Amino acid sequence: MLVIISYQLEEEEEVNTFDRDMGSRGGGGAVTVLVALLLVLLRSKNVAAAQSPARCRPSDLAALRGFSAGLDAAVDGWPVFGSNAWSDDCCVWPGVDCGGAGKVVGLVLFNRTLRGEIAEPSLAGLAALRVLNLSSNALRGALPAGLLRLRGLQVLDVSVNALEGAVAIGVIDLPAMRVFNVSYNALNGSLPVLTGAGSLMAYDVSGNYFEGLVDADALCGESPELQILQLSMNRLSGDFPAGFGQCRSLVELSLDSNAIAGTLTDDLFGLTSLQYLSLHSNSLSGGLPPSLRNLTSLVRLDVSFNGISGELPDVFDAIAGLQEVSAQSNLLTGGLPATLSRCSRLRVLNLRNNSLAGGIGLDFRALESLVFLDLGINRFTGPIPASLPESRAMTSLNLGRNSLTGEIPESFASFSSLSFLSITGNNFSNVSSALRILQGLPILTSLVLTKNFRAGESMPSDITGFANIEVLVIANCELHGTIPAWLAGLRKLKVLDLSWNRLSGPIPPWLGEFDRLFYLDISNNSLQGEIPGRLTQMPALIAGSHGNNEAPVHDFPFFIRPNSSTSGRQYNKVSQFPPSLVLAHNNLTGGIPPALGALSRVHVVDLSWNELSGPIPMELSGMSSIESLDMSHNALSGAIPASLTRLSFLSHFDVANNNLSGEIPVGGQFSTFSHGDFEGNPFLCGIQVARCARTDVPQAVDGGGGRQVYQPMA
Repeated sequence: MLVIISYQLEEEEEVNTFDRDMGSRGGGGAVTVLVALLLVLLRSKNVAAAQSPARCRPSDLAALRGFSAGLDAAVDGWPVFGSNAWSDDCCVWPGVDCGGAGKVVGLVLFNRTLRGEIAEPSLAGLAALRVLNLSSNALRGALPAGLLRLRGLQVLDVSVNALEGAVAIGVIDLPAMRVFNVSYNALNGSLPVLTGAGSLMAYDVSGNYFEGLVDADALCGESPELQILQLSMNRLSGDFPAGFGQCRSLVELSLDSNAIAGTLTDDLFGLTSLQYLSLHSNSLSGGLPPSLRNLTSLVRLDVSFNGISGELPDVFDAIAGLQEVSAQSNLLTGGLPATLSRCSRLRVLNLRNNSLAGGIGLDFRALESLVFLDLGINRFTGPIPASLPESRAMTSLNLGRNSLTGEIPESFASFSSLSFLSITGNNFSNVSSALRILQGLPILTSLVLTKNFRAGESMPSDITGFANIEVLVIANCELHGTIPAWLAGLRKLKVLDLSWNRLSGPIPPWLGEFDRLFYLDISNNSLQGEIPGRLTQMPALIAGSHGNNEAPVHDFPFFIRPNSSTSGRQYNKVSQFPPSLVLAHNNLTGGIPPALGALSRVHVVDLSWNELSGPIPMELSGMSSIESLDMSHNALSGAIPASLTRLSFLSHFDVANNNLSGEIPVGGQFSTFSHGDFEGNPFLCGIQVARCARTDVPQAVDGGGGRQVYQPMA
């Protein structure tokens, strides 16, 4: 995705063009790149020195001294004022550029770990200054009003600092300004309008606290040559404004992550140079009009997370250069426009979480560049198109939570580019065929098949592939049989979820032998026997290295629902999953292995709703990272170990409905637990249930010589 911007500094003859990749964006984005390239157009210190040996003017020296005095420490390479090493020729200081007459025309100190304030007036005394770049530092305080009156200033970049307060709008006098970048600070108040800046090309105030209405008439009326207009991540509100059409050269318009409401205005769709339109995360309503076809240069369109309704207009044949369309989480209806198939450069199509319906009727043979396709959470029906593997660049495919039917097409066996696949929540059949077709895909790392195959099918036992699989979720499919032995060959597994099926038999000990497995959920089945000792030795729950070398993914959704009483959670990266051992709702017997305490990196352990007996091991206090520990609805007995109060991250603890006795421990996180976490244990006492009374237990009861214990008071 390329943007070409031409710019000519005063007193220079050369014109610079640059290419920008929208996918790699940080700090001030395009504006930051533009600033860096414009600096090349200033004469270097060496060239300037060769042309003129003039020393810097006294007024400029005083201004730079004043600036240095406002910092917490001197600029690296600048002399310390008052020392013997002090040089009064500021033209040789790092970051300072002087013109032929010794006038400071450029001050470039980006990413120099500067701390402190920009003292007033200091830099305002640089009367000849054309370029000021102080970006990516830790400057604080206000943006000095004097900087906003430097009439020759062409580039002002103070992005990625900690500047705060309102911009002094009434004093702005920057008629020569070309690039204005104050993004990623803590500035507030109304959007500053650069009155009289008719040559302004780039305006970026993203990532601040500006609020109120967007006066597009003023912004574009004063600066009709604007090419980049970035207003993202502020607190702007009101209806979507008319007036952007006056910015006839606009290449990028970013208004995302604000509180803009209303419908899109007609003049927006007259911007034939517009390449990037980002409006996501607002409160927009209405539809996308047929005049969308007028945006013939459009490369990226993002209107996600709004309230946009109606059908997608069938106009994409006129916007054949599109590379990304994101409209997830809106109110879109109707089918997929056939002309989307004409966008041969399309790389990302994300329409998740709408009400789109009908068949998936795109011609995937024509979408040869498509990398990411997300049609999840819609109302699509019919079979999966057999032509999908013809999009030979596709790595991520999400068709989950629709009403698709049939089987995985045989053509998917040739889907060699596919890395992430989710078909969860449809009506597919024949799990054995699906796994046999997909098992040979060479780079498949994540496979989510949840809530399909629900006609009483059996878990297949003859699978041999999936050599690179990291995430395997075959949950809530009502599958019969045992946990299959072929899973033991998936040595790269990090996440395994076979929950909510009808699997029986023992838990295979080899589940504890995977080097990378850190999330295991086999709950809500009919598994029997004891908890294998090997599960207490899971390397990733002891060493915790599950986040290393994670493959990149464009917002690929994983959903987990631990049990019937909790809502599901979405994770967009494998590393976001909480390290977990979930064995709940089975028929497990025996005791809780004390060696579970060795799992120092586990966050969630759920052993509830089984037939476990015996005491709660005091060794569980070794699970130092545990956040949720559920042992409810078993047959556990004895006291709750006081050592568990040392679990400082424990936020959920449930031992309800067991046979526990004695006093509930006091201290640590236990003061935050409720009555419901301990109910159903009639011999427990403590602040959460009943007051404790000290009493003598007879020898015949405790089998010893008599001892003092705590019991609930009558």
